[in-house]
Formats: sequence, C-alpha cells, structure tokens
Amino acid sequence: MKNQKMITLRGDRSLREISEEIGIPYSTYAMIETGRRFPRKDLAMKLARFYNVTVDELFFTLNDRAS
Repeated sequence: MKNQKMITLRGDRSLREISEEIGIPYSTYAMIETGRRFPRKDLAMKLARFYNVTVDELFFTLNDRAS
C-alpha cells in the first residue's frame, strides 16, 4: 500500500530529489513510498525528522492501530 503521507509531504518534488536530500538510494526511497519495503528503525526516524513529523504519523494510521 502506498504511503500517502509521504507522497503528500513530498509535494511536487521528485523521488530522486528527496532521496538525494536525505542521503539514501533512490530505489530505497521509492520502495518505501510505494509500500514495497518498510524502513529500518533508524531510517524511519531519519525520514520522520526530514518531514518534521513523528514515525507514527508517517508510517501508521488510525486504521492500522484499530485492528
């Protein structure tokens, strides 16, 4: 499932721009945003800091916690 929060926060910047700013491979960022991969804890925290949100806000929704 695509990470809509990351897509929204990325805005009109490209996946490549964001991955270069964060300092991770483009393919890694793309797989995380498209939901094909979940980041390690350190990378999840790095992404959350980059977007100025919590890890929970970036990767989990209320629906995820309800089950």
